Amino acid sequence: MYKYQKAESLLHDILTDFFENGPFPALAVGIVKDNNIIFNGEYGKANLSTGDPVDRSTLFHQASVSKTFVVTAIMQLVENGKVDLDSPVTKYLPYFKLEDERYLLITIRQLLNHTSGIPDEDDYAWDRPEYDELSLERYVKSNSHHKLLSEPGFKFAYSNIAYEILGDIIAKVSGMSFEQYMKKNILEPAGMQSSSFLKQEVEAHLSAPHVLKTSNGYGGYISDVFPYHRAHGPSSTLYTNVKDMSQYMLMHLNQGIAKNGYNTLQSGSYDEMWKPHAATGYGQENAQIGLGWFLGEYKGSKIVSHSGWDTGFLSDLILIPEEKIAISVMTNCDYVWLGSVTYPILDLLLGSNIHRIKKSMAHIVADLAVSIGVEKAIEEYHRINRMEQDEYYLVDFEFMRITEALTWNGHKEEAFRILTCAAAIYPDNKSISSRLQELQVKE
Repeated sequence: MYKYQKAESLLHDILTDFFENGPFPALAVGIVKDNNIIFNGEYGKANLSTGDPVDRSTLFHQASVSKTFVVTAIMQLVENGKVDLDSPVTKYLPYFKLEDERYLLITIRQLLNHTSGIPDEDDYAWDRPEYDELSLERYVKSNSHHKLLSEPGFKFAYSNIAYEILGDIIAKVSGMSFEQYMKKNILEPAGMQSSSFLKQEVEAHLSAPHVLKTSNGYGGYISDVFPYHRAHGPSSTLYTNVKDMSQYMLMHLNQGIAKNGYNTLQSGSYDEMWKPHAATGYGQENAQIGLGWFLGEYKGSKIVSHSGWDTGFLSDLILIPEEKIAISVMTNCDYVWLGSVTYPILDLLLGSNIHRIKKSMAHIVADLAVSIGVEKAIEEYHRINRMEQDEYYLVDFEFMRITEALTWNGHKEEAFRILTCAAAIYPDNKSISSRLQELQVKE
Protein backbone atom coordinates (compact mmCIF):
# COMPACT_ATOMS: atom_id res chain seq x y z
CA MET A 1 0.00 0.00 0.00
CA TYR A 2 3.02 2.32 0.30
CA LYS A 3 2.82 3.33 -3.35
CA TYR A 4 -0.69 4.72 -2.79
CA GLN A 5 0.18 6.84 0.27
CA LYS A 6 1.21 9.86 -1.81
CA ALA A 7 -2.03 9.70 -3.80
CA GLU A 8 -4.03 9.33 -0.58
CA SER A 9 -2.39 12.38 0.95
CA LEU A 10 -2.91 14.45 -2.20
CA LEU A 11 -6.58 13.39 -2.45
CA HIS A 12 -7.17 14.30 1.17
CA ASP A 13 -5.62 17.76 0.70
CA ILE A 14 -7.55 18.39 -2.53
CA LEU A 15 -10.88 17.26 -1.07
CA THR A 16 -10.37 19.19 2.17
CA ASP A 17 -9.69 22.40 0.24
CA PHE A 18 -12.61 21.78 -2.12
CA PHE A 19 -15.03 20.97 0.64
CA GLU A 20 -14.16 24.05 2.70
CA ASN A 21 -15.05 26.24 -0.29
CA GLY A 22 -18.00 24.27 -1.65
CA PRO A 23 -21.78 24.06 -1.19
CA PHE A 24 -21.88 20.47 0.16
CA PRO A 25 -23.15 19.72 3.70
CA ALA A 26 -21.15 16.48 3.57
CA LEU A 27 -19.10 14.53 1.07
CA ALA A 28 -17.80 10.96 1.14
CA VAL A 29 -15.40 9.40 -1.36
CA GLY A 30 -14.24 5.81 -1.76
CA ILE A 31 -11.63 4.69 -4.29
CA VAL A 32 -10.27 1.26 -5.20
CA LYS A 33 -7.41 0.51 -7.57
CA ASP A 34 -5.45 -2.63 -8.43
CA ASN A 35 -7.50 -4.71 -5.97
CA ASN A 36 -6.79 -2.33 -3.07
CA ILE A 37 -8.86 0.24 -1.23
CA ILE A 38 -6.63 3.28 -1.68
CA PHE A 39 -8.89 5.98 -0.25
CA ASN A 40 -11.89 6.39 2.03
CA GLY A 41 -12.64 9.94 3.13
CA GLU A 42 -15.56 11.75 4.76
CA TYR A 43 -15.96 15.50 5.10
CA GLY A 44 -18.53 17.83 6.61
CA LYS A 45 -21.77 17.49 8.54
CA ALA A 46 -24.26 14.66 8.58
CA ASN A 47 -26.84 17.18 9.75
CA LEU A 48 -26.43 20.94 9.38
CA SER A 49 -29.07 21.63 12.04
CA THR A 50 -27.43 19.58 14.79
CA GLY A 51 -23.86 19.98 13.57
CA ASP A 52 -23.22 16.24 13.79
CA PRO A 53 -20.12 15.39 11.72
CA VAL A 54 -19.91 12.57 9.21
CA ASP A 55 -17.62 9.71 10.08
CA ARG A 56 -16.75 6.28 8.73
CA SER A 57 -20.06 4.82 9.97
CA THR A 58 -22.33 7.53 8.50
CA LEU A 59 -24.72 6.14 5.89
CA PHE A 60 -25.99 7.90 2.78
CA HIS A 61 -29.14 7.18 0.77
CA GLN A 62 -27.89 5.96 -2.62
CA ALA A 63 -30.97 6.61 -4.77
CA SER A 64 -30.62 4.91 -8.18
CA VAL A 65 -27.19 3.41 -7.52
CA SER A 66 -29.40 0.86 -5.73
CA LYS A 67 -30.39 -0.49 -9.15
CA THR A 68 -26.93 -2.02 -9.69
CA PHE A 69 -27.58 -4.19 -6.63
CA VAL A 70 -30.94 -5.28 -8.02
CA VAL A 71 -29.42 -6.45 -11.30
CA THR A 72 -26.71 -8.26 -9.34
CA ALA A 73 -29.42 -10.11 -7.42
CA ILE A 74 -31.39 -10.92 -10.58
CA MET A 75 -28.29 -12.31 -12.31
CA GLN A 76 -27.59 -14.40 -9.23
CA LEU A 77 -31.09 -15.87 -9.50
CA VAL A 78 -30.50 -16.46 -13.21
CA GLU A 79 -27.33 -18.40 -12.41
CA ASN A 80 -29.28 -20.46 -9.88
CA GLY A 81 -31.92 -21.34 -12.48
CA LYS A 82 -34.70 -19.46 -10.71
CA VAL A 83 -35.11 -16.64 -13.24
CA ASP A 84 -34.92 -16.59 -17.04
CA LEU A 85 -34.03 -13.21 -18.52
CA ASP A 86 -36.25 -13.71 -21.55
CA SER A 87 -39.32 -15.04 -19.76
CA PRO A 88 -42.31 -12.73 -19.35
CA VAL A 89 -42.81 -10.89 -16.07
CA THR A 90 -46.18 -12.61 -15.65
CA LYS A 91 -44.41 -15.96 -15.23
CA TYR A 92 -43.14 -14.74 -11.85
CA LEU A 93 -45.84 -12.20 -10.95
CA PRO A 94 -49.22 -13.46 -12.21
CA TYR A 95 -50.90 -10.34 -10.84
CA PHE A 96 -48.73 -7.96 -12.89
CA LYS A 97 -50.97 -6.11 -15.33
CA LEU A 98 -51.08 -2.84 -17.26
CA GLU A 99 -53.82 -1.11 -19.21
CA ASP A 100 -52.12 -2.18 -22.42
CA GLU A 101 -52.20 -5.75 -23.68
CA ARG A 102 -48.56 -5.51 -24.73
CA TYR A 103 -47.61 -5.87 -21.04
CA LEU A 104 -47.82 -9.63 -21.60
CA LEU A 105 -44.72 -9.34 -23.82
CA ILE A 106 -42.51 -7.62 -21.23
CA THR A 107 -39.52 -9.72 -20.16
CA ILE A 108 -37.10 -9.56 -17.23
CA ARG A 109 -34.33 -8.43 -19.59
CA GLN A 110 -36.44 -5.49 -20.79
CA LEU A 111 -37.09 -4.37 -17.23
CA LEU A 112 -33.36 -4.48 -16.53
CA ASN A 113 -32.31 -2.50 -19.62
CA HIS A 114 -35.17 0.01 -19.52
CA THR A 115 -36.69 -1.06 -22.82
CA SER A 116 -39.95 -2.41 -21.37
CA GLY A 117 -41.94 0.67 -22.41
CA ILE A 118 -43.15 1.11 -18.82
CA PRO A 119 -43.26 4.82 -17.90
CA ASP A 120 -41.34 6.36 -15.01
CA GLU A 121 -42.74 7.18 -11.60
CA ASP A 122 -43.78 10.79 -10.98
CA ASP A 123 -44.77 10.56 -7.30
CA TYR A 124 -42.60 8.58 -4.90
CA ALA A 125 -44.84 9.41 -1.94
CA TRP A 126 -41.86 10.30 0.25
CA ASP A 127 -44.34 12.32 2.31
CA ARG A 128 -46.61 9.27 2.66
CA PRO A 129 -44.18 6.45 3.47
CA GLU A 130 -45.16 2.82 3.96
CA TYR A 131 -43.02 0.43 5.99
CA ASP A 132 -44.71 -2.96 5.81
CA GLU A 133 -43.44 -5.89 3.76
CA LEU A 134 -46.50 -5.99 1.49
CA SER A 135 -46.01 -2.43 0.23
CA LEU A 136 -43.92 -3.61 -2.74
CA GLU A 137 -46.57 -6.03 -4.00
CA ARG A 138 -49.28 -3.42 -3.47
CA TYR A 139 -47.28 -0.94 -5.48
CA VAL A 140 -46.80 -3.34 -8.40
CA LYS A 141 -50.54 -4.01 -8.45
CA SER A 142 -51.30 -0.27 -8.23
CA ASN A 143 -49.68 0.41 -11.61
CA SER A 144 -52.35 -1.43 -13.59
CA HIS A 145 -53.69 1.89 -14.98
CA HIS A 146 -50.48 2.63 -16.90
CA LYS A 147 -50.13 2.32 -20.66
CA LEU A 148 -46.81 1.57 -22.35
CA LEU A 149 -44.74 4.30 -23.92
CA SER A 150 -43.57 1.99 -26.72
CA GLU A 151 -43.48 -1.62 -27.90
CA PRO A 152 -41.49 -3.71 -25.37
CA GLY A 153 -37.87 -4.27 -26.36
CA PHE A 154 -37.47 -1.49 -28.92
CA LYS A 155 -36.76 1.81 -27.18
CA PHE A 156 -34.85 2.98 -24.10
CA ALA A 157 -36.96 4.85 -21.55
CA TYR A 158 -35.68 5.00 -17.97
CA SER A 159 -38.22 3.54 -15.55
CA ASN A 160 -38.07 3.33 -11.77
CA ILE A 161 -41.36 1.43 -11.85
CA ALA A 162 -39.59 -1.36 -13.76
CA TYR A 163 -37.11 -1.78 -10.91
CA GLU A 164 -39.81 -2.01 -8.25
CA ILE A 165 -41.28 -4.86 -10.34
CA LEU A 166 -37.85 -6.52 -10.40
CA GLY A 167 -37.63 -6.19 -6.62
CA ASP A 168 -40.99 -7.90 -6.25
CA ILE A 169 -39.78 -10.70 -8.54
CA ILE A 170 -36.73 -11.17 -6.29
CA ALA A 171 -39.04 -11.46 -3.29
CA LYS A 172 -41.48 -13.90 -4.87
CA VAL A 173 -38.83 -16.15 -6.45
CA SER A 174 -36.71 -16.29 -3.28
CA GLY A 175 -39.54 -16.59 -0.75
CA MET A 176 -38.00 -13.76 1.31
CA SER A 177 -38.71 -10.07 1.51
CA PHE A 178 -36.73 -8.03 -1.01
CA GLU A 179 -34.63 -6.52 1.78
CA GLN A 180 -33.92 -9.89 3.40
CA TYR A 181 -32.72 -11.39 0.12
CA MET A 182 -30.46 -8.44 -0.59
CA LYS A 183 -28.93 -8.50 2.86
CA LYS A 184 -28.32 -12.28 2.96
CA ASN A 185 -27.22 -12.82 -0.64
CA ILE A 186 -25.65 -9.54 -1.81
CA LEU A 187 -24.74 -7.13 1.01
CA GLU A 188 -23.32 -9.51 3.61
CA PRO A 189 -21.38 -11.72 1.16
CA ALA A 190 -19.88 -8.59 -0.41
CA GLY A 191 -18.63 -7.45 3.00
CA MET A 192 -21.16 -4.62 3.33
CA GLN A 193 -21.90 -5.25 6.99
CA SER A 194 -23.20 -1.76 7.79
CA SER A 195 -25.51 -1.43 4.76
CA SER A 196 -29.22 -2.05 4.35
CA PHE A 197 -32.19 -1.40 2.08
CA LEU A 198 -34.43 -1.10 5.14
CA LYS A 199 -34.39 2.35 6.72
CA GLN A 200 -35.63 1.09 10.07
CA GLU A 201 -32.48 -1.03 10.50
CA VAL A 202 -30.02 1.83 10.13
CA GLU A 203 -31.87 4.96 11.27
CA ALA A 204 -29.32 5.89 13.93
CA HIS A 205 -26.47 6.15 11.40
CA LEU A 206 -28.23 7.98 8.56
CA SER A 207 -27.13 11.39 7.35
CA ALA A 208 -29.93 13.90 6.91
CA PRO A 209 -31.18 14.99 3.47
CA HIS A 210 -30.52 18.63 2.58
CA VAL A 211 -32.37 20.72 0.01
CA LEU A 212 -31.64 24.20 -1.33
CA LYS A 213 -33.44 27.16 0.28
CA THR A 214 -32.86 30.83 1.01
CA SER A 215 -34.88 31.12 4.25
CA ASN A 216 -31.94 32.40 6.33
CA GLY A 217 -29.40 32.75 3.55
CA TYR A 218 -28.56 30.73 0.47
CA GLY A 219 -27.64 27.12 1.20
CA GLY A 220 -28.66 23.68 2.40
CA TYR A 221 -31.52 23.06 4.82
CA ILE A 222 -32.88 19.83 6.25
CA SER A 223 -35.59 18.45 3.98
CA ASP A 224 -39.11 18.21 5.39
CA VAL A 225 -39.29 14.65 4.07
CA PHE A 226 -36.82 11.78 3.99
CA PRO A 227 -36.77 9.88 0.67
CA TYR A 228 -38.06 6.57 1.99
CA HIS A 229 -41.03 4.43 1.03
CA ARG A 230 -40.59 0.68 1.25
CA ALA A 231 -42.21 0.11 -2.14
CA HIS A 232 -39.33 2.06 -3.72
CA GLY A 233 -36.60 0.02 -2.06
CA PRO A 234 -35.40 -1.67 -5.27
CA SER A 235 -35.03 1.54 -7.26
CA SER A 236 -33.73 3.80 -4.54
CA THR A 237 -33.23 2.93 -0.87
CA LEU A 238 -29.81 1.39 -0.35
CA TYR A 239 -28.15 2.98 2.70
CA THR A 240 -24.39 2.61 2.77
CA ASN A 241 -21.04 4.33 3.27
CA VAL A 242 -17.84 4.45 1.23
CA LYS A 243 -16.17 1.77 3.33
CA ASP A 244 -18.86 -0.73 2.35
CA MET A 245 -19.12 0.55 -1.22
CA SER A 246 -15.39 -0.01 -1.62
CA GLN A 247 -15.98 -3.72 -0.94
CA TYR A 248 -18.81 -3.73 -3.49
CA MET A 249 -16.59 -2.10 -6.11
CA LEU A 250 -13.81 -4.62 -5.49
CA MET A 251 -16.30 -7.45 -5.92
CA HIS A 252 -17.43 -6.19 -9.32
CA LEU A 253 -13.90 -5.45 -10.52
CA ASN A 254 -13.09 -9.05 -9.58
CA GLN A 255 -16.00 -10.36 -11.69
CA GLY A 256 -18.21 -11.27 -8.75
CA ILE A 257 -15.63 -12.58 -6.28
CA ALA A 258 -16.11 -10.87 -2.93
CA LYS A 259 -13.58 -10.14 -0.19
CA ASN A 260 -14.17 -13.45 1.59
CA GLY A 261 -13.87 -15.44 -1.64
CA TYR A 262 -17.64 -15.81 -2.01
CA ASN A 263 -18.70 -15.92 -5.66
CA THR A 264 -21.63 -13.52 -5.78
CA LEU A 265 -21.71 -13.86 -9.58
CA GLN A 266 -19.95 -15.86 -12.29
CA SER A 267 -17.95 -14.03 -14.95
CA GLY A 268 -20.53 -14.91 -17.60
CA SER A 269 -23.05 -12.68 -15.89
CA TYR A 270 -20.78 -9.71 -16.52
CA ASP A 271 -20.81 -10.47 -20.23
CA GLU A 272 -24.58 -9.89 -20.08
CA MET A 273 -24.63 -6.96 -17.64
CA TRP A 274 -21.87 -4.98 -19.30
CA LYS A 275 -22.93 -5.61 -22.88
CA PRO A 276 -24.68 -2.73 -24.73
CA HIS A 277 -28.41 -3.35 -25.13
CA ALA A 278 -29.74 0.04 -26.24
CA ALA A 279 -28.62 3.61 -26.94
CA THR A 280 -29.69 6.11 -24.27
CA GLY A 281 -29.02 9.52 -25.80
CA TYR A 282 -27.47 10.51 -22.44
CA GLY A 283 -24.03 11.56 -23.71
CA GLN A 284 -20.66 9.91 -24.08
CA GLU A 285 -20.24 8.69 -20.49
CA ASN A 286 -23.68 7.02 -20.45
CA ALA A 287 -24.20 6.36 -24.15
CA GLN A 288 -25.51 2.79 -23.81
CA ILE A 289 -27.48 0.81 -21.28
CA GLY A 290 -26.44 -2.69 -20.30
CA LEU A 291 -28.41 -4.64 -17.72
CA GLY A 292 -28.75 -2.21 -14.85
CA TRP A 293 -25.50 -0.39 -15.70
CA PHE A 294 -24.79 2.53 -18.00
CA LEU A 295 -21.92 2.00 -20.43
CA GLY A 296 -19.76 4.66 -22.01
CA GLU A 297 -16.35 6.21 -22.40
CA TYR A 298 -14.38 8.76 -20.45
CA LYS A 299 -11.16 10.14 -21.97
CA GLY A 300 -10.50 6.96 -23.90
CA SER A 301 -11.38 4.56 -21.08
CA LYS A 302 -14.48 2.38 -21.11
CA ILE A 303 -16.62 2.94 -18.03
CA VAL A 304 -19.61 1.27 -16.41
CA SER A 305 -21.57 3.41 -14.02
CA HIS A 306 -24.75 4.53 -12.34
CA SER A 307 -25.68 7.72 -10.56
CA GLY A 308 -28.43 8.52 -8.07
CA TRP A 309 -30.56 11.57 -7.34
CA ASP A 310 -33.36 11.76 -4.79
CA THR A 311 -34.65 14.38 -2.39
CA GLY A 312 -31.65 15.50 -0.36
CA PHE A 313 -29.09 13.02 -1.73
CA LEU A 314 -26.80 12.41 -4.73
CA SER A 315 -24.48 9.50 -5.51
CA ASP A 316 -22.03 8.43 -8.22
CA LEU A 317 -20.60 4.98 -8.87
CA ILE A 318 -18.08 4.58 -11.71
CA LEU A 319 -15.96 1.55 -12.61
CA ILE A 320 -13.16 1.38 -15.18
CA PRO A 321 -12.67 -2.40 -15.31
CA GLU A 322 -9.71 -2.38 -17.73
CA GLU A 323 -7.77 -0.05 -15.41
CA LYS A 324 -8.97 -1.81 -12.23
CA ILE A 325 -10.23 1.53 -10.94
CA ALA A 326 -13.54 2.36 -9.28
CA ILE A 327 -14.88 5.34 -7.40
CA SER A 328 -17.92 5.97 -5.19
CA VAL A 329 -18.94 9.52 -4.31
CA MET A 330 -21.93 10.45 -2.17
CA THR A 331 -23.40 13.56 -0.58
CA ASN A 332 -26.40 14.49 1.52
CA CYS A 333 -27.73 17.27 -0.72
CA ASP A 334 -29.47 17.32 -4.09
CA TYR A 335 -28.59 20.70 -5.62
CA VAL A 336 -24.97 20.28 -6.74
CA TRP A 337 -23.27 18.71 -9.74
CA LEU A 338 -21.57 15.69 -8.20
CA GLY A 339 -19.51 15.20 -11.36
CA SER A 340 -17.56 18.29 -10.30
CA VAL A 341 -15.91 15.97 -7.73
CA THR A 342 -16.11 12.59 -9.44
CA TYR A 343 -14.47 13.44 -12.75
CA PRO A 344 -11.43 15.36 -11.43
CA ILE A 345 -10.70 12.40 -9.15
CA LEU A 346 -10.97 10.07 -12.13
CA ASP A 347 -8.60 12.36 -14.03
CA LEU A 348 -6.08 12.07 -11.21
CA LEU A 349 -6.38 8.28 -11.12
CA LEU A 350 -5.93 8.12 -14.89
CA GLY A 351 -2.68 10.05 -14.69
CA SER A 352 -3.59 13.72 -15.10
CA ASN A 353 -1.72 16.31 -13.06
CA ILE A 354 -4.54 17.50 -10.77
CA HIS A 355 -3.80 19.85 -7.85
CA ARG A 356 -7.28 21.15 -7.10
CA ILE A 357 -10.95 20.50 -7.70
CA LYS A 358 -12.53 23.57 -9.18
CA LYS A 359 -15.32 25.42 -7.37
CA SER A 360 -18.78 26.04 -8.79
CA MET A 361 -19.20 29.42 -10.45
CA ALA A 362 -22.96 28.86 -10.62
CA HIS A 363 -23.28 28.54 -6.85
CA ILE A 364 -21.11 31.62 -6.25
CA VAL A 365 -23.26 33.67 -8.64
CA ALA A 366 -26.48 32.26 -7.18
CA ASP A 367 -25.48 33.05 -3.61
CA LEU A 368 -24.57 36.63 -4.55
CA ALA A 369 -27.74 37.12 -6.62
CA VAL A 370 -29.81 36.17 -3.58
CA SER A 371 -27.80 38.15 -1.01
CA ILE A 372 -26.79 41.35 -2.82
CA GLY A 373 -28.64 41.36 -6.14
CA VAL A 374 -28.26 40.51 -9.80
CA GLU A 375 -26.07 43.46 -10.79
CA LYS A 376 -23.46 42.79 -8.08
CA ALA A 377 -23.50 39.07 -8.82
CA ILE A 378 -22.75 39.71 -12.51
CA GLU A 379 -19.97 42.13 -11.55
CA GLU A 380 -18.37 39.46 -9.37
CA TYR A 381 -18.75 36.90 -12.17
CA HIS A 382 -16.77 39.16 -14.53
CA ARG A 383 -14.14 39.84 -11.85
CA ILE A 384 -13.63 36.11 -11.23
CA ASN A 385 -13.42 35.51 -14.98
CA ARG A 386 -10.62 38.07 -15.20
CA MET A 387 -8.68 37.20 -12.06
CA GLU A 388 -9.46 33.65 -10.87
CA GLN A 389 -10.91 31.78 -13.82
CA ASP A 390 -8.71 28.70 -13.32
CA GLU A 391 -10.20 28.10 -9.87
CA TYR A 392 -13.80 27.74 -11.04
CA TYR A 393 -15.86 25.63 -13.43
CA LEU A 394 -18.98 26.90 -15.15
CA VAL A 395 -21.73 24.71 -16.64
CA ASP A 396 -25.10 25.98 -17.77
CA PHE A 397 -27.16 23.05 -16.50
CA GLU A 398 -26.07 23.77 -12.93
CA PHE A 399 -27.94 27.07 -13.06
CA MET A 400 -31.00 25.13 -14.19
CA ARG A 401 -30.63 22.66 -11.33
CA ILE A 402 -30.26 25.45 -8.78
CA THR A 403 -33.30 27.35 -10.00
CA GLU A 404 -35.44 24.22 -10.23
CA ALA A 405 -34.48 23.33 -6.66
CA LEU A 406 -35.36 26.78 -5.35
CA THR A 407 -38.62 26.91 -7.30
CA TRP A 408 -39.60 23.51 -5.95
CA ASN A 409 -38.94 24.73 -2.40
CA GLY A 410 -41.00 27.89 -2.82
CA HIS A 411 -38.26 30.46 -3.52
CA LYS A 412 -39.45 31.63 -6.94
CA GLU A 413 -38.27 35.23 -6.65
CA GLU A 414 -34.74 34.12 -5.79
CA ALA A 415 -34.81 31.56 -8.61
CA PHE A 416 -35.79 34.32 -11.02
CA ARG A 417 -32.82 36.46 -9.93
CA ILE A 418 -30.39 33.57 -10.42
CA LEU A 419 -31.82 32.71 -13.82
CA THR A 420 -31.53 36.36 -14.81
CA CYS A 421 -27.79 36.08 -14.09
CA ALA A 422 -27.61 32.84 -16.06
CA ALA A 423 -29.31 34.48 -19.05
CA ALA A 424 -26.73 37.29 -18.98
CA ILE A 425 -23.88 34.77 -18.86
CA TYR A 426 -25.46 32.53 -21.54
CA PRO A 427 -27.38 34.94 -23.81
CA ASP A 428 -27.78 32.32 -26.55
CA ASN A 429 -28.97 29.48 -24.33
CA LYS A 430 -32.58 28.80 -25.34
CA SER A 431 -33.34 26.55 -22.37
CA ILE A 432 -32.34 29.26 -19.90
CA SER A 433 -34.22 31.96 -21.82
CA SER A 434 -37.35 29.81 -22.03
CA ARG A 435 -37.27 28.96 -18.33
CA LEU A 436 -36.73 32.62 -17.44
CA GLN A 437 -39.81 33.60 -19.44
CA GLU A 438 -41.84 30.89 -17.69
CA LEU A 439 -40.84 32.21 -14.27
CA GLN A 440 -41.54 35.78 -15.37
CA VAL A 441 -45.07 34.86 -16.44
CA LYS A 442 -45.72 33.07 -13.15
CA GLU A 443 -44.43 36.03 -11.20
